[in-house]
Amino acid sequence: EDPRITQIEDRLYMTYVAYDGWSPPRVALTSILVEDFLDNRWLWEKAVLISPPGIVNKNAVIFPEKVRGKYVIFHRVFPDILIDYVDTLELDGSWWLEGHHKISPREDMWDSRKLGAGAPPIKTDKGWLLIYQAVDDRDATKYKMGAMLLDLEYPEKVIARTNAPILEPDQWYEDHGFKSGVAYPCGAVVMNGILHVYYGGADSVVCVATAQLDQFLDDLLHSHLVHLDPAVVDRVL
Repeated sequence: EDPRITQIEDRLYMTYVAYDGWSPPRVALTSILVEDFLDNRWLWEKAVLISPPGIVNKNAVIFPEKVRGKYVIFHRVFPDILIDYVDTLELDGSWWLEGHHKISPREDMWDSRKLGAGAPPIKTDKGWLLIYQAVDDRDATKYKMGAMLLDLEYPEKVIARTNAPILEPDQWYEDHGFKSGVAYPCGAVVMNGILHVYYGGADSVVCVATAQLDQFLDDLLHSHLVHLDPAVVDRVL
């Protein structure tokens, strides 16, 4: 479930939720050379589990570069985003995520029940931009999106955070499908100054929503209304 890919130098590292049908879901990690990926040679490294057994752990993302000499991984144990600094991404099964820091839900806010990292963070001159998903205690059936700006040197420090969702499932393709009421981000890129956020709608279709990055960051920093514009089409193929 929920694969997220980060490029670090010449490799693509993919985290995902591994589930065997009976044990609590855990975070798995694999990687592939960028060259092999682009040439459709699917020579993925053998995946390893990097979260401990017996604990439901999801929503893992890897930062695209080291921070203070360490790799940074966000993951989620209900209800918090947990943060680990690790020395290596070598896939030898010798280390597990521990969760040394956390970012928590906010009482009486739109993200009051639980939250998790969505797309791998994007580095900007104002901080790390994290797109995340969250659920509100007042309506636990809806997965909505928000954004945070994190300190470049200490990403466990939140500089700014949206007080309302930047996108919520109000399109027909987000409300009708395998799981209704879901707008669930797993990827984001910046192209020509435009932020593109890729997300799942109703666990059935892949969608994209956009915003002008500079304006998005400015609004986020100044607590203005921040939003993404979904790319709406007449029909989904």
